[in-house]
Amino acid sequence: MSIDKKVLIFDLGGVLLDLHVEKSFAAFVELGLDAAMLTEQNCLMNNMMQQYDRGDISTKEFFGYIKEWLPCKQHDDLLNERIHNAWNMMLGGFPSQKIQRLAQLRDAGYRIVMLSNTNEGHWDAIENMFRDAAGVPLSSLFHSLYLSYRMHRRKPEPEIFMELLAQENIAPHEALFIDDSAENCRAAAALGIESLHVERNASWNNFLMAD
Repeated sequence: MSIDKKVLIFDLGGVLLDLHVEKSFAAFVELGLDAAMLTEQNCLMNNMMQQYDRGDISTKEFFGYIKEWLPCKQHDDLLNERIHNAWNMMLGGFPSQKIQRLAQLRDAGYRIVMLSNTNEGHWDAIENMFRDAAGVPLSSLFHSLYLSYRMHRRKPEPEIFMELLAQENIAPHEALFIDDSAENCRAAAALGIESLHVERNASWNNFLMAD
């Protein structure tokens, strides 16, 4: 795919950052959380995670909700640490070839932005992880970062895409959106944004060939 767009919109987890949600879920089950809470499509846990991604509840509130469902009785600080570690276990590494490709696209003159469903607890860990991998801040590769917990909106809600377009001062056809969620891609496409759906954690470098 050649790139004839002004703005390239990248998802984070599963596209730039390897994502292994099953590792976090396994860690929560080991802590004593009922596995059914993590596998049911419309379960309470899923709703709470979406609220956390939207920034509608704090890290303290989200972790407090999880603690209510855990049978273990531990010192609060220790339990908070175990929950925090379990939550961040889904965060894999940043493949070096993806970092290099982003830098190449930016150096070629494309405007590179991130649109991510993420949360306060993950974001701090992600920034540290990227700095360790690349030696520079994550923000150095992007012209803008659009994060759900700061915007109080979440993909696939159309408003989050509309806000990004307004902030970037572009028409939908001037952007390319890259995401590992088919639902998110359909939502963007419905607004006229060309979308590239990639498999989670797969390489997408060869799909983006600058002219």
